[in-house]
Amino acid sequence: MKKLLISCMMFLMFQAANAYEVSVSMTQVNDSTWTFKVGLEENDLDFTAFQMDVALEGEAIVPEAGLACDTLMNNHQLMLGTPTGKYRIIGYSTASTAFKSQNGNLMSFTVKGNPSTISINKILFVEADATEHPATDLTAVTVEDPTAINGVSADAKNADSAYDMAGRKVTHLKDGAVFVIDGKKVLVK
Repeated sequence: MKKLLISCMMFLMFQAANAYEVSVSMTQVNDSTWTFKVGLEENDLDFTAFQMDVALEGEAIVPEAGLACDTLMNNHQLMLGTPTGKYRIIGYSTASTAFKSQNGNLMSFTVKGNPSTISINKILFVEADATEHPATDLTAVTVEDPTAINGVSADAKNADSAYDMAGRKVTHLKDGAVFVIDGKKVLVK
């Protein structure tokens, strides 16, 4: 079962009086579905628009995105587009009304499939007067099962290679040890 690790929180300070914190949390729904929640905390700026690009490496898609219930107003919209294989998520107010991020919730999106890396970049928040506040990029990476051995098969290019249980290539096999040879665990006697 794949595990997904993410840098969960970042803090950005622009001025002594103006600060905000962008948070991203992830929940694994099942083996191939994750929900990401993006929020703002300690925000004293009135953002009327935001955007972020979500780039997925591996076989995965972003089938849906939505505003959090406590930010949803009649004049707020969320769009999800796909420029050059990335997903651009844009939220904006049609009436320059600020997004209210109560309890840190702003929006969420779902990732389905088997991504090897998920990057959230080009994060930008904009105030009604067009003042832009860029945020730091985030990257999440997938980690395979705890043996750290991934994708070794009998058809591998170096089928005669042997690996220890930590996934390191070994050249000398020791008696009584378990190794992965041709994609199979082997006890050397």
